[in-house]
Amino acid sequence: MSKKLNSVATYDKKDEISNVPNPLSAIQNPGDKLSARVTNTYRKVLKVETNNGESKYSATQYPNGTIVETKTTKKK
Repeated sequence: MSKKLNSVATYDKKDEISNVPNPLSAIQNPGDKLSARVTNTYRKVLKVETNNGESKYSATQYPNGTIVETKTTKKK
């Protein structure tokens, strides 16, 4: 049975990835990963990986305000 990935990104009125109410709720087991960074081209990137890489979530905000979210779940 696949575990559901908790969403950690929330957006303010400017559609910015800014509030992470409880990021630790997304990482509950050994091996779970959470990372956030700003690239040299000013993209804001948030990544969450759970269940030993079986579930992944990422959100990228581009300088023009566009946000792209990706969710990936591996089949067993």
